[in-house]
Amino acid sequence: ITYVSAVAARDVVSYLRHHGISPSHLLLPTVELASSGENVPQYKFSTRPIQATQITRATLLSDDMCWNRSNPPKFRRLLHTREGIAGEDADTLRKTRDSTRFVFMTNILAGDIDADDAKGAAIAKLSEAPHHFLDALRTVLDPIDSTGSGVEIFLSPSKSKKWLKSVHVGMRNHEDAAKLMELLQGKSIDLELSGADGLSNVQVSTGALFLDYVAPTHRSWEKAKRGETSSGSSATCTSSTKDVVVPGLVILPNFVSEEEEATLMALLTGPTAPWAPSQMTMNKIGSGTVRRRVQHYGYVFDYETADVLRDRTAKGGGCPPMPSIDRGGNQEDVEAFISSSLKTWDSWGLLSGIIERTKSTNFASALDSNSLITFPHLNQLTVNEYRPGQGIGSHVDTPSAFGDGLISLSLNSGTVMEFRRQGSEEKKLVYLAPRSLCLMSGPARYEWEHMIVSRMSDTVDGKVVPRNLRVSLTMRTALTKAEGESMAVPLELVESSAYPLRWVGGETAKIVASAKEKEDDDDLANIAMDIATPVTERDHVHAVYDAIATQWHHTRGKRGVLWPGATQFLKELPQGSMVADVGCGDGKYFPAILANGSYVVGTDLSRPLLQAAVDAGKHFQKSGDESAPESRRVGSAKEMLNGRPAVAVADCMHLPLRTKTFDAAICIAVMHHLSTRARRIRCLQELARVVKVGGLINIQAWAIQQEEGSKRKFAATDVFVPFNAQPKYLDRIDGHQGGSDTADEAQNASKGVAQIYSEAYESAEYDERKGLVVFQRYCHLYREGELEELAAGVENIELVTSGFESGNFFIIVKVIS
Repeated sequence: ITYVSAVAARDVVSYLRHHGISPSHLLLPTVELASSGENVPQYKFSTRPIQATQITRATLLSDDMCWNRSNPPKFRRLLHTREGIAGEDADTLRKTRDSTRFVFMTNILAGDIDADDAKGAAIAKLSEAPHHFLDALRTVLDPIDSTGSGVEIFLSPSKSKKWLKSVHVGMRNHEDAAKLMELLQGKSIDLELSGADGLSNVQVSTGALFLDYVAPTHRSWEKAKRGETSSGSSATCTSSTKDVVVPGLVILPNFVSEEEEATLMALLTGPTAPWAPSQMTMNKIGSGTVRRRVQHYGYVFDYETADVLRDRTAKGGGCPPMPSIDRGGNQEDVEAFISSSLKTWDSWGLLSGIIERTKSTNFASALDSNSLITFPHLNQLTVNEYRPGQGIGSHVDTPSAFGDGLISLSLNSGTVMEFRRQGSEEKKLVYLAPRSLCLMSGPARYEWEHMIVSRMSDTVDGKVVPRNLRVSLTMRTALTKAEGESMAVPLELVESSAYPLRWVGGETAKIVASAKEKEDDDDLANIAMDIATPVTERDHVHAVYDAIATQWHHTRGKRGVLWPGATQFLKELPQGSMVADVGCGDGKYFPAILANGSYVVGTDLSRPLLQAAVDAGKHFQKSGDESAPESRRVGSAKEMLNGRPAVAVADCMHLPLRTKTFDAAICIAVMHHLSTRARRIRCLQELARVVKVGGLINIQAWAIQQEEGSKRKFAATDVFVPFNAQPKYLDRIDGHQGGSDTADEAQNASKGVAQIYSEAYESAEYDERKGLVVFQRYCHLYREGELEELAAGVENIELVTSGFESGNFFIIVKVIS
């Protein structure tokens, strides 16, 4: 689009960027206006902010007079105190100061930024239209430019007001830069601000300016020479480097099967995945921490020192051990073990088997060698989670930390990895397909840097391939430190088959300390520790059901869909039975219990779900049987009880119910939300405690084996199950009212309601394609016989019957003492 002036074009770009204007903002009013009051077509337009960039037909200046890259450089101060940094001695620094055309200028507008007068208001407006500030500054600086080409001004990218305090100025030659230093050092200048809304010939004065010579960083210069942007983000096709050979680089496609991949993904992104705590980076860029999620096994890789933490007892060194094959004394074939692990949904066992497969793989033929080439000493595993748009900088894994042979397995999504020979411009682009194994050995390990460019898609053999969530397993041989004449050797292999693998310390240590502090009796302290609520359940069960209670009741409770086995169990209870419904949720079984002549007390940890139970009872009591589903109907004699159900917010680990009070109990769809064996046993013990001797307990939970044709397919026993929430059912987000001129709400307006809500809930994600808020619920899927085995661990109950129905396992037990 061509505008009448450069200022007008810059006004449009600034407005779009500041207000987050989307195609939906622009086009929907146009459609409605064109419809002239008739039926408006249901068009859907993107809600993503429009990206606007200025372009020009003017001829660019030469590189020695102009920064010709689309991304601004990063600058370094040319101070004598920086001698030795980046290999620069005092003489080199002096020569650079005597030739640079770039100047750092600070103390601009420092005294006026927070003023309450007209000047302060005008400056506040500049955050929306910074080019008007640039125009005012150029008016003062252009007379110093001897070439007539104008000056370059580089603003800080900060969203705060810091950009008003300092800038970097690019003159066209060193002589003009020296003149600028001479004329303005320690001086104050007046800036005439005008042109934008609210900037009507306002004059402000700077502070006493401080100026010093600067130069672009060496990295910025190198990128400019290569013609790259700041991240090298242009998706160069892999075919452009197909003839480049990287010695020692091997790609093995389909190293794992699709079924193995699905099981590994369920494990490594699931509830039992031992994610590492936040780790510092070496360069402290941005937040100073590693942005992607990682897991370490065997030994921790410390990103701040780029070294291995060899002492596992040191602070931050207590990562989980490497998973190992537990053969029970049998020298079982690795592939047979992997097959057995898949059949029994043993995801940790599968991971250990894949590691053993990797150790025993012979790479000789791929490396054109007649000798056996294996890597049997792999003792360290780092799992990286790369979300679309994430990457990793160019590097060579620390030679003193790891031995030869870096091996990476890609899961769920592919990516292009860039290899660049150190000290040269030669590079190779390699597509790492899902399920492929990449080996870097010899020259590929030590002489070539590798990186993954941060972008949303790659170009592979002429086709654009979008990136999805990718998980990589990087297996390495961690080494001891070489001291004196002694060579570095592989560190001791630390492994375990006691699954799930966990960090030493962390949440478990806090629970132990808290339990021992509260309980003088060690046995009681151990019990308290075993049944304490894990973070996984707090974040992915309790918090989730509190958030989705309204929609859960609307889509499930109101329909009154009950499991047949549970309703039959309730029908067979004697008239007048007292029933404890533990984990009753929105009380959907209450009418069935009351209709069969029994009485019920319900408990649940979710207060919003219990409120739904109370409200539902009142609603159906008032509206009569005709508006209620069959399962919600009760006779007139029971309407009062149904309208005022007896419920309590309670944890199934500590039921606030009297011992031996109830004739029966039901616990439906609760056990699969308990994440440890100790908590499952405790739930059974509490159920047995409150039920009379001879009373029955019905327990149902999700099964890992699902019926043929079921939409649910599970790859592991501990998983996250998504719940797609519609924003209209969620609690209203404070401040989401629309119509505000604040920057935050303008930005929210471009996001869409679902994205705003997903950001408000810590445990939620945003599904852009569906426009929904996605919550991840923790579930433990039961194997056949697992519920029976748990019941056998409780002394005062005996199994009456068990079975499978509608994707669930159930047991009915009797209290015997």
